[in-house]
Amino acid sequence: MKIETTIIDCCIYNRSLDAILKSIIKRQIPFLIGGTITGIIMTYYYGFLFTIIVNSAIWYVISYLVSKYYYKSKGLNDQKYLIQYGLSKIKSRNRHYRER
Repeated sequence: MKIETTIIDCCIYNRSLDAILKSIIKRQIPFLIGGTITGIIMTYYYGFLFTIIVNSAIWYVISYLVSKYYYKSKGLNDQKYLIQYGLSKIKSRNRHYRER
């Protein structure tokens, strides 16, 4: 009985996690596309290293302002969530390989 409720709780937790992740990705997609397009154009004129630094800073500021005033939240929360999600996937993958 306890195992069944744990499995059900886990599935509900994963579904809510997926919904949160999908909403965050939907909010971040325009910034990823815009950053990619401007990065390609800037690389042609200014070089790779300069483009990475400047383009990242510009799009970070744009995404922060849009998140703050349009979504009424700080974009830092979304970024923290994405980083935590990615790190948890990496850790679980590493644990899986160690068990072999």
